[in-house]
Amino acid sequence: MTKEFDFKKEWGKTKKQLLEFSQEAAKVAKKGEEELVKFSQKSMVHIDATAANIHKEKLYYQIGKEYAHEMIDAEKSDKLKNLLAELKKVIAEEKALQNKIKKQAGSGGKKKTVKKKSTRKKKTAKKAEKNA
Repeated sequence: MTKEFDFKKEWGKTKKQLLEFSQEAAKVAKKGEEELVKFSQKSMVHIDATAANIHKEKLYYQIGKEYAHEMIDAEKSDKLKNLLAELKKVIAEEKALQNKIKKQAGSGGKKKTVKKKSTRKKKTAKKAEKNA
């Protein structure tokens, strides 16, 4: 009642199926790895933006503290000037990171193109009125 099983015949089919399966698994793993790298890069930009925002808040606090301390003097102290300069740099960095985040978010899907109305005629007419 037992049927004899021919391993040699089945091994060729099984080997072919295993090779196909392993190739598909490798493709899926590579695609998953690429997605993980993209996600990691996006996360790093978000973390950098958050750090810049926290730094900016700290500078606001320090500027307020220095301003209150130097309120008697009419001139800005050197420390206050340095803090304001650093704040400008941090704000520029934060804006750059926010733009980078927007670009990454926009590249994920299809972009809708919206045709803008031309305002050139209106602008030139206003300039002509001012010059007249």
